[in-house]
Amino acid sequence: MRREWESVIGLEVHLQLKTGTKVWCGCSADYDNDDPNTHTCPICLGHPGALPKLNKKVVEYAIKAALALNCNINNVSGFDRKNYFYPDTPKNYQITQFEKPYCEKGHLDVKLNSGREFRVGITRIQIEEDAGKSIHTEHESLINFNRASMPLLEIISDPDLRSSEEAYEYLNLLKSTIKYTGISDVSMELGSLRCDANISVREKGAEKFGTRVEVKNLNSFKAVARAIDYEIGRQIETIENGGSIDQETRLWDDEVQITRVMRSKEEAMDYRYFSEPDLPRLVIKNEEIERVKAIMPESKVEKMGRFVNDYELPEYDAHILCEEIELADYFEAVAKITNNPKLTSNWIMTEVLRNLKENGKTIEEFSISPEDLGKIINLIISNVISSKIAKELFEIKLTDDRDPEVIVKEKGMVQVADVNAIEDMVKEVLENNSKMVEDYHNSDEGRRPRVLKGLIGQVMKLSKGKANPQMVTDLITKKLS
Repeated sequence: MRREWESVIGLEVHLQLKTGTKVWCGCSADYDNDDPNTHTCPICLGHPGALPKLNKKVVEYAIKAALALNCNINNVSGFDRKNYFYPDTPKNYQITQFEKPYCEKGHLDVKLNSGREFRVGITRIQIEEDAGKSIHTEHESLINFNRASMPLLEIISDPDLRSSEEAYEYLNLLKSTIKYTGISDVSMELGSLRCDANISVREKGAEKFGTRVEVKNLNSFKAVARAIDYEIGRQIETIENGGSIDQETRLWDDEVQITRVMRSKEEAMDYRYFSEPDLPRLVIKNEEIERVKAIMPESKVEKMGRFVNDYELPEYDAHILCEEIELADYFEAVAKITNNPKLTSNWIMTEVLRNLKENGKTIEEFSISPEDLGKIINLIISNVISSKIAKELFEIKLTDDRDPEVIVKEKGMVQVADVNAIEDMVKEVLENNSKMVEDYHNSDEGRRPRVLKGLIGQVMKLSKGKANPQMVTDLITKKLS
């Protein structure tokens, strides 16, 4: 009988916080486009005698993350030194929270595409500092310390995930949840979000965990999913062939889709943790938690509820629009102009999202401003242009910065609403399509709407899409009755 296996997965996510300065010093945190090693000082370089001082904004952002992820915040926590010797760690240790993190025991409720829901526990979140960045060339290794001592939150999940799909959806929800708080860009491309996966397998029904393998070098959520699938398969194959799994750290090679051994996995004792002597205990009073709670921005769930209640949108629309906070903001900006939330939602979910997907862009990179999309939709509402012409105008606006109303006038896109002109077109179409007219009269109630739609389409074609569709429908229906 073939053995059945179950995978056990936990994720460690590092978030770089969007503060103005670093976590222990006053060096600017805005270093992306600056020369290497220009955002450093004796504190973040670990010079003898230089003393760290905790950035208050880091604590505020940490509280926001804890609240967003339903964590219990510890009123008293501490900092520890994690000792290791890497070239990009100038102090030869990292200041982190080992013994007592600032918050613990949170959770996120995740929903899969199938509709199944499950809860992922958050073991702990800890405040720590980032390392510098190593750049390896063919002949030398270079180090940029601009990133050293950037503020990080490490979010450690419980081993509650059982598949790559669950891990992928958990990461997406975690990203959007944190993005709504405004504390981080949560961008893997920019390095403000990094993820390591801890993976093991065990026989189905077993209580004891298998030997855990940590996988690093995961540069996208899809890479996380692919690495998990590969590692599950590798571990099962190894065990079934009589081998054993070593506790180790492996690197994901996305080019060839395999993991490679990096090093044997260290235990806590290998890092020789001890309390950070240069920092006092971190005390977070209940009054401070309440203050931060009062200034928390609207969460994704709250925004979805408001879109359903205030804008009377279907839950499906609200879910799509609130997936990214920037898209939700774009929708609200357009809806304020049109005063027609549902039509606005339809346009964004079809034309806008289609264009973004085709061009691999985000809503922040979209070339049509909320003001201009609002004007296009208002031209439909006021019967100046038809929906068909509006789509043509939309395509023009993608590369034309001029006012939509100017483009409509210049290109003669104004809708024909003259009843006599439309009557003439309807008469011409009916005379030239006598078979369709006969088919309409001889059809049953089920087929008639399709024939009518065909005749309307002929009139719209004759008018080059400019005829008012409702007037066309009314006149044809009247003529055929």
